[in-house]
Amino acid sequence: LGDQFYKEAIEHCRSYNSRLCAERSVRLPFLDSQTGVAQNNCYIWMEKRHRGPGLAPGQLYTYPARCWRKKRRLHPPEDSRLKLLEIKPEVDLPLKKDGFTSEGTTLEALLRGEGIEKKTDTKEEDTIQEIQRVLENDENADEVNEEEDLEEDIPKRKNRPRGRARGSGGGRRRNDAASQDDHDKPYVCDICGKRYKNRPGLSYHYAHTHLASEEGDEAREQETRSSPVHRNENHKPQKGPDGVIIPNNYCDFCLGGSSMNKKSGRPEELVSCSDCGRSGHPTCLQFTANMTEAVKTYQWQCIECKSCSLCGTSENDDQLLFCDDCDRGYHMYCLNPPVFEPPEGSWSCHLCRELLRERASAFAFQA
Repeated sequence: LGDQFYKEAIEHCRSYNSRLCAERSVRLPFLDSQTGVAQNNCYIWMEKRHRGPGLAPGQLYTYPARCWRKKRRLHPPEDSRLKLLEIKPEVDLPLKKDGFTSEGTTLEALLRGEGIEKKTDTKEEDTIQEIQRVLENDENADEVNEEEDLEEDIPKRKNRPRGRARGSGGGRRRNDAASQDDHDKPYVCDICGKRYKNRPGLSYHYAHTHLASEEGDEAREQETRSSPVHRNENHKPQKGPDGVIIPNNYCDFCLGGSSMNKKSGRPEELVSCSDCGRSGHPTCLQFTANMTEAVKTYQWQCIECKSCSLCGTSENDDQLLFCDDCDRGYHMYCLNPPVFEPPEGSWSCHLCRELLRERASAFAFQA
């Protein structure tokens, strides 16, 4: 290859990559239909205006730190209503025929240099806009208190008006379009009838639309039965004037206070999370006597906010080990020496082994 041709190829590749990255940044946040991963802004890219002078020897620049907060994971609910739509055999033949014709017309349009019909784009945009709206609501709910030093404007796509052309086709064309739409979006919600191309999209819709409405109905029913209402869903921690999290004065499990545990009917002191402020009775949390005493000596975290006590992160939560005496969390690969398999029975961290000695749960299990 000649040098000039090689330079042109590299230039075209560079321009294509820049356009691709720009398009991806505009579409954030979105749900990747190929991998099922919810792509979100990672905030790892800094701009020149964020640059500051170095503080330590050998540092050229420093950048402001950003508070990291673990986002709640969404597990698809095991519900029989979330099922794959069955495609009848007698519909397969016209679907395949229409698929071939649509592919042929699309290929011819591409070869002629014309634009592809906006029909498929409209269906794809409907799905993308629905998922984007859900993701943006989650992001706004989780990052209300995270707008500190860095501010990045994420362009939001405007909802385009959707309409139907009247008299553009007969009943057969509408039926074919409906059947093709059913084929493109096989995952259907039995409650409202909305269709999605993949299961993650349906799971987001089900969890954030129908489950939220059901929880709201249950909360309203509890409001009619008893005057104090405590809604645990979409919990936002409240901060005091000094920035310290204000703990809740009720248990998230039995909804009782420190004056009475509604399960046992006895007064019991509450244990509060230092990150989100949620509280619970030790008996409702199934704490042992050692745990109840140990959680008062450090900033305890609930299961939703739990992080490794050594590295301080909550990623790879499937690798977290919890001490049976103090409820601290540790990554198995952060321990010294590292642990490759979860130990059987009770396990105590090095702090509890030194403090409790023979009273530690690990020694009691071995005995």
